[in-house]
Amino acid sequence: MVSKIFPADHLADQTLEFARRIARVPTMAALLVKESVNQSVDAMGFNTALNACFAQHQLNHSHWMELSRGRTAVRTTEFGMPDWRTSPAIEPARMRSP
Repeated sequence: MVSKIFPADHLADQTLEFARRIARVPTMAALLVKESVNQSVDAMGFNTALNACFAQHQLNHSHWMELSRGRTAVRTTEFGMPDWRTSPAIEPARMRSP
C-alpha cells in the first residue's frame, strides 16, 4: 500500500524521515489506529472482497492445472508467460499535469 509519494531526488531522505515519524507514535496508539482501520474496512466488505479474490486466485490455479494437463498450477514460460529476466526495466511513475 502506498501512503506517501516523494520526488526521486528526495526519496531516501524523506522516506527515512517518514519512518522516524511513524516510529515516534506510541505503540498502543498505533495498534488502536490500525485496528480501527481494519474494523472499518471489514465493515465495508473488505473481508468478503478478499475471500472472493482468493477464490478467483485459486480458480486460476485450477485453470493452469487443466491447461498444463496437471504439470503446473501457474503460468510458466513453457506455457506462454514472458520471462521476467528479459523483461524491460520498470520505470518510475511520473505525475502528469491535469
